[in-house]
Amino acid sequence: MLIVPLFAWFITAKAVYGFTPQTVRDVMPSLIRNSFGLWPLWTALIVGEMIALIGIVFTVKAAKQPFKGATFSKFYRGTQIVTASELARKTTEKGKKQITIAGVPMPTDAENTHVSIGGSTGSGKSTVFKEMMVCCLARGDRMVVLDPDGEFLSNFYRKGDKILNPYDARSEGWSFFNEIRADYDFKRYSASIIQRSGSAESEEWNDYGRLLFAEVARKVYATERNPTMDQVFDWTNRRSLEELEEFVEGTNAQALFTGNSRASGSARFVLSNKIPPHLEMPLGHFSLRDWIADPNGGNLYITWTENTRAALVPLISCFVDTIFSSVLGMSTDPDRRLWVYLDELESLARLPTLGDALTKGRKKGLRVVSGYQTYTQLVDVYGENLAETMLGNHRTMVALPIGRMGEKTAEKMARALGQHEVMRHRSGRSRKSFGGAGTHNQNEEIKPELVVLPSELMRMPNLEGYLAFPGDLPIAKFKTEPVTYTRRHRVPGMISLDGEIMGAS
Repeated sequence: MLIVPLFAWFITAKAVYGFTPQTVRDVMPSLIRNSFGLWPLWTALIVGEMIALIGIVFTVKAAKQPFKGATFSKFYRGTQIVTASELARKTTEKGKKQITIAGVPMPTDAENTHVSIGGSTGSGKSTVFKEMMVCCLARGDRMVVLDPDGEFLSNFYRKGDKILNPYDARSEGWSFFNEIRADYDFKRYSASIIQRSGSAESEEWNDYGRLLFAEVARKVYATERNPTMDQVFDWTNRRSLEELEEFVEGTNAQALFTGNSRASGSARFVLSNKIPPHLEMPLGHFSLRDWIADPNGGNLYITWTENTRAALVPLISCFVDTIFSSVLGMSTDPDRRLWVYLDELESLARLPTLGDALTKGRKKGLRVVSGYQTYTQLVDVYGENLAETMLGNHRTMVALPIGRMGEKTAEKMARALGQHEVMRHRSGRSRKSFGGAGTHNQNEEIKPELVVLPSELMRMPNLEGYLAFPGDLPIAKFKTEPVTYTRRHRVPGMISLDGEIMGAS
């Protein structure tokens, strides 16, 4: 900062007042004392200071450029990258309350095209989720939150909100039968009880299980005053095969017992895994369909702890799939805003209606926010084609840091963030032999390239990332900060059935 004005002063003093190495000791003290009285010298100081400031501004601006590749002279087409503040200026809509991601307002017409948030453990997914949830609460939007360990519940629970967790004393009582309104609902929701499998052989067994479950549940519903899942399980898995065959006689499930012991055995085997988690749910009259239809129903938190996750995956997946099925069956309503936050999407069973929810839920007011750690985990659940289709239907993308071994995920994200086609000038010099004059040439190079490299995603610090909205908006590099949410009255993330408080805020 001081070097430039001092250098300018020295050059001006030498040029105007002329001193030599022999006279500098005699002349310099006088010039220094009179620097502010001699206009050439104080002008040199001011000009030097201005040059220094301009240099600092350009240096800082260059350091903050979100594109870290080689500079280019002309942009032709493709993805442009800007700072988060520049993107925020483009997406701010006057007079509207907008959801923000890392402080950048989300275009309101992008909300119902869904959001994917990818990043390794500790990269900042929960921070982004919380910021969006705060905006939803401020705007009065409704939320379904999949909440490992009750972290979001402890921060944002309000009086009137609902909890679903068979091991939480505050949970609503729920049963499959609470969702039945018409005869076709048995088949419709049996797909939520027994989710689809990526294996063709397993899916054949699952089909047997769905058929047996739907027919037994239909008959229990018709013959029992207060039908329960325990009664269904009693028939499907506790009673003898002969008793079960007699019970379903005259229904479509009778075909499972017609000289085909493999089919009936497979069906019972599938249900022995899918139904037991439902037996843990407390009895009650809570209905997901009724809750969704009630504009004053509050928010819904579906919680679990890590030690119960494996046992509850079929039940949690059933809740989510039932919600999607119910929303898709509702009338179109442009004013409905229901956000479904799917943290740890890859840990759920395959959701048969997720694809339809992403493609058709827009008109129903559905907004899905899916968090995941790696692309390969999603492939394990959905298969390559469905995983790519599913992520492709999340039009807003948040790319957070990826572990260095997550190469495939980083490559997918980098390609999704896009390429640009730019021009660079390449210069070169050649020399002739025997001291002859050389030649200088300059070429124009035009080529497409990734705007963000996979290696950049793998070496980013936590809480930094890239944000891409749908349409022709540029992408942005952002840095967010964790926020501690305080509340007057502490809300535990979970209260066990014996009263133990866990995960309190």
